[in-house]
Amino acid sequence: MELEITATPRETLVWAPTVDAAQALRRTLVDDGYLIRDADPWELQQLGVIPDGAHLEFDPARIFDVTIGGEANAALHALSDDGHRLVWHPWQPYPARKVWGVTVLLPRRRQPHAAAGTSESAVHFGGTVRSLRGLGLKISRETYATINKRSTAPRWSREEDPVLWDRLDHIFEDDEHRILTDEWCNAQREQALMNYDLNMAHFAALDRGEFEAALQAAIASQPGMVEVTDLGEWDGVPGLYVMVLDEYAQVYVGATSDRVGIAKRIRQHWTNQKSFDRLLWGSPDSSVLSIDSFRALDTTRIFALQTSHSFDDENPLLEQFPAKFTLNRVMGGRDVARFAGLVGIDKVMRRRDFSAY
Repeated sequence: MELEITATPRETLVWAPTVDAAQALRRTLVDDGYLIRDADPWELQQLGVIPDGAHLEFDPARIFDVTIGGEANAALHALSDDGHRLVWHPWQPYPARKVWGVTVLLPRRRQPHAAAGTSESAVHFGGTVRSLRGLGLKISRETYATINKRSTAPRWSREEDPVLWDRLDHIFEDDEHRILTDEWCNAQREQALMNYDLNMAHFAALDRGEFEAALQAAIASQPGMVEVTDLGEWDGVPGLYVMVLDEYAQVYVGATSDRVGIAKRIRQHWTNQKSFDRLLWGSPDSSVLSIDSFRALDTTRIFALQTSHSFDDENPLLEQFPAKFTLNRVMGGRDVARFAGLVGIDKVMRRRDFSAY
């Protein structure tokens, strides 16, 4: 099997071709006593090596970290000794002949991964957007709830909350509570698709004239907010933004600092994919579809305002829109997580009213 490698001073990532292959390799290495950790894109993001629009290529379910130094040397040697071929991932900057004393080959010149879904592309808001992992450039029921058994919840241990750990034990296959059961995944998919259908019925029933009036009133309330035609002009610009999805009579209100910028933040929404285990926000009969479940061409208009006080102004702008027209799952503002910790998540959650459907 060909395994791709990326390495930083803090981690050594092994990229398997499939989720099943990654899980099998992890189990073998752990059983043999090697130190294996979950993969995280943070280091690669800090190095700036992930290409624009390619964040979904980083799938933690098929990547694992063999750490560094002697631990990495031992694990990589074990993989090589088992007949696996170690090749540098195309993202690896300045690939060397070896890493931690283990030979890693340069990648052959090749076409992009078929799984990356790069065949479909379009020019959108002044830049090229591409379909990733076969998700298409518009949201689709067929690709909405693809099962991924790997939990995206933060790692924790039974010692932290034995009662909750034991109560959740039945939904996991493994002792570490990282791999979800088939039964849970099938139920999650059924409920997620039910929620998807409820949301689509909700969108279809909305009055487009009322939506446009609400949009124009909200935009007019923000002096200096303008319609965006070229997203590239907003690189590194802090402020507020409104993504408009006209087909669904929906908006998403967001805020960002100059560290990310409006353009990059919007592109992240287009290229991210809401994790399978987080498709539902609350119950299936009240969950709002995530903006990250929609694709690039679903966004038909963008409005933006440059400001250094974007997080202070985010929730007041969001509250100007009737809830039925919004995709935000929580109230706006920089301190929403801290506020939720004080008063409870229910106080910051935004829910959908499906009583008419």
